Amino acid sequence: MDSAIVVLHYASRESALLALETIQNLAAEGFVELTETAIVTRDPDGWVTARPADPELPRGSAMGGVAGLVVGGLIGLPVLGVLAGAGVAAGNKLHAENLESLISTVGNRIGADEAALVMTVPAVHDAETVRDRLGAHSDALLSADIPAGLRAEIDRQLRGPDPD
Repeated sequence: MDSAIVVLHYASRESALLALETIQNLAAEGFVELTETAIVTRDPDGWVTARPADPELPRGSAMGGVAGLVVGGLIGLPVLGVLAGAGVAAGNKLHAENLESLISTVGNRIGADEAALVMTVPAVHDAETVRDRLGAHSDALLSADIPAGLRAEIDRQLRGPDPD
């Protein structure tokens, strides 16, 4: 399975940070793989920012970007990741435009004082454990965007092996 970009939208930055800690623990224990995580927040004045959630995680090229890159429009968006080495200049420009679009989309969906975790997830190795531990944060979870391929893999793991 290719890496999937997962977005978990929480009622507050504090709730998102608690869920992030759980996700990082799950990754450290081998239940899920993460290549990048970012936290997207909107302050009471409407400013949206995106910051790497854990600079110690290995860097992938799925979300890339230049830390501190400000993308245009009406919203200032410091963006995450590392574009250096991600390809030729044209590829970097396209990648930055895709990242700007992703961050803008996420930023437009969160309200003041809310936050979203944006993660690249190459694999989930134990969907039941991930579901159970993240369930502790479900009261503050407003929405979850999980791509169809990853959702199908999670469902398959939760159902167990198909009877023959």
